[in-house]
Amino acid sequence: MKTLILKDGAGNPEAIILDLPGGQQRLCDRSGSTIATYRGRVDFTYDNNGSRIGSGNRLAGMAGEDAE
Repeated sequence: MKTLILKDGAGNPEAIILDLPGGQQRLCDRSGSTIATYRGRVDFTYDNNGSRIGSGNRLAGMAGEDAE
């Protein structure tokens, strides 16, 4: 499994993106909680509740956002 660490402008880790089987990727915050999932087969990004956010992979743009 491949892991990508996303950092802020000061070089501090903000989030990680994990490659999952089946062409999926998961965005997790520093504590490991899921923020969103990208499903490559359908080319959509979903939030942690399963609601569709938009088309394409939007995970990197969501890093650092407060998920409330």
